[in-house]
Amino acid sequence: MAIRDHLDGLWRDEDFVEWYPRDGKPGLSPAQLATVSVLQFLLELSDRQAAEAVRCRIDFKYALGMELDDPGFHHSVLTDFRERLAEDGRADKLLDLVLEQIKVAGLVRERGRQRTDSTHILSAVRDLTRLEMVTEAMRAALEEIARQAPQELVGLVTDEWGERYGRASRLGRTPTRPKTRIKNTGDDVYLLLRYVRTYLRALWQGPQVQALRQIFLQNYWVDDRARVQRREPDEAGLPPSSTAIVSPYDLTARYSRRNDTRWKKFLAHVTETCDDDTVNIITDVTTTPATLYDIRALPAIHDRLAQRDLLPDEHLVDGGYTSIVQQDQSAREHGITLVGPVRKKRIRQSRQGNVFDRDAFTIDWERRQVVCPQGKPSREWSTPLSITPYTRVRFAKEDCGQCPVKSSSTRGDRRQLNFLPQQLYERQAAARAAQQTTPWKANYAMRAGIESTVNEFVNGHGMRQTRYRSQTKTHVQHVLTAIAVNIERVNAELATPTAERRPRTPTALQNFLDWQQIPRPTAWRTAGKS
Repeated sequence: MAIRDHLDGLWRDEDFVEWYPRDGKPGLSPAQLATVSVLQFLLELSDRQAAEAVRCRIDFKYALGMELDDPGFHHSVLTDFRERLAEDGRADKLLDLVLEQIKVAGLVRERGRQRTDSTHILSAVRDLTRLEMVTEAMRAALEEIARQAPQELVGLVTDEWGERYGRASRLGRTPTRPKTRIKNTGDDVYLLLRYVRTYLRALWQGPQVQALRQIFLQNYWVDDRARVQRREPDEAGLPPSSTAIVSPYDLTARYSRRNDTRWKKFLAHVTETCDDDTVNIITDVTTTPATLYDIRALPAIHDRLAQRDLLPDEHLVDGGYTSIVQQDQSAREHGITLVGPVRKKRIRQSRQGNVFDRDAFTIDWERRQVVCPQGKPSREWSTPLSITPYTRVRFAKEDCGQCPVKSSSTRGDRRQLNFLPQQLYERQAAARAAQQTTPWKANYAMRAGIESTVNEFVNGHGMRQTRYRSQTKTHVQHVLTAIAVNIERVNAELATPTAERRPRTPTALQNFLDWQQIPRPTAWRTAGKS
């Protein structure tokens, strides 16, 4: 209610004009549907529960600006509205409208401090073995053909097919007669695909038929004698996880693994402000495939923040988003100081405790030469073609062969070094030196707060398990969840500003420190800054 009282709502019907055709019967208010969709994720309501709340709850009617006797709408309207949100990046435009209103209220500004982290999202499809996935893809394709042209299946579908594909496949990881099942399923799929391609050209581009075709190519291959053979990792090969389909019902989901975490679906990247004495506002949420590295998502995040006029001056991220090249690019293109740990590459020599790693060599940039710890200069200096520029130097075989400490330097006939160009190399050295200082560590400690925000998304609003299939619809869920979190925070800030909130009751240890007049930090944000 405070949102409507202080901000006069988040959007108006005029903001959605481009989403609807100009002719035809007038529909429901898109501003009201957007508000209901956000409240739905704020309170974790289903479509039916949200529609019932609009009809019965007076707080919903007040937030929507509806008359008390307004009957509301059918719950299926919310599904249609989300379909519109999933088109042409409209979900991000919805977040843009909210951030504009929050900026007008003075609760968020450009060139502050922001932080980003990611978390894994589980798919809305069950885990399938390779055999189960092919069987389910076959069943889904048959269902699609049966809905559109059931007469075409007469004579093709036999009693055996009815037994294999008449119901959902639940074979488990150790089915009976696995080799026979694998062979029969592959032959059946190949027969159906050839039949549809030859006699049912109008159905060939159907989504489930195309899904079956891709899954067949992923798991089988046809030899020179037109026999279907199953792909094995050590023979015909399997596609990498970045392209491998894991379910016929969601072709965008991918399998990924990070440390001990394994999942199938996507990654969600959450960005929020973290300036002192201000409410933290979610400024961006990004949904990417599970196999995409965090650092690959960062340029798109900065581009969207630039479009919203909300670029930070400092951006706090973890090591997954950080590289010297990315730090340099962020500074040049957006004027952003990317704050994150720059890891030191660990090579064999440094892992074993020897001193002859890269830092033990002296680089002379003007003479384009490197001197080893024994005083021998390099003989070759080259810059190979690469996406990321680097310099390669090699030492002479004669010098390395006669070196008394060769075993501590290289296992080959001569030592070779790779390092970044001078500008990036010096930036790298400065970054590694800075992150060892106390002020840098105190500033970087602010990044830890994004972990609690991710926990709020996951445990407070159910973001870990996606409600929908496909990446675009999952992104709609994430954007609506981000808006819901912003509404909670803005509502609390407008009701009781941060500066007027009472501090927490001191603990027993804090009372003891005050009694002994021992200084202590009054907030976790200031811990370690003295």
